Amino acid sequence: MDIKEKIKSLLEDDISDLGYIVWGLEVSGNSSSKLLRLFIDKTIGSIDLVDCEKVSNQVMEILSNVDFIDFKYRLEVSSPGIDRTFFGFEQHKEFIGDLIEIKFRNENKNKTIRGELIKFDKDFLQVKLENDNYEEIKASNYLSSKLIYREFI
Repeated sequence: MDIKEKIKSLLEDDISDLGYIVWGLEVSGNSSSKLLRLFIDKTIGSIDLVDCEKVSNQVMEILSNVDFIDFKYRLEVSSPGIDRTFFGFEQHKEFIGDLIEIKFRNENKNKTIRGELIKFDKDFLQVKLENDNYEEIKASNYLSSKLIYREFI
């Protein structure tokens, strides 16, 4: 298990007990100093500064008491935002009908498409493209994706 997975696993239950969901974790930097960027969400309402502060205080307390973190770090806690990055394939299931941009492997090359998420299954996603064609992306070919904000008029 890499450092990102160790930290995420360590934090998930405590953050859940506070009423939040760990949406994702990014770890960047070098071996002596890292940036830990934690994205949180909640099932009802949106994340605000008070939520981020509450989670940040809890996470700092937890991380100060573990021995596997042997580097300096800076912690940032934020919402995933309206153009959220998906950190796992299963996160798509709550976004049927939304516009997404998705990168995946297709015949030995990477491909990026944008369209409306029509269907989620544990094995594939189906996306309706702007030209009304459909693309099915297997979970095994999935690379990354993000939600595309569209303003409704």
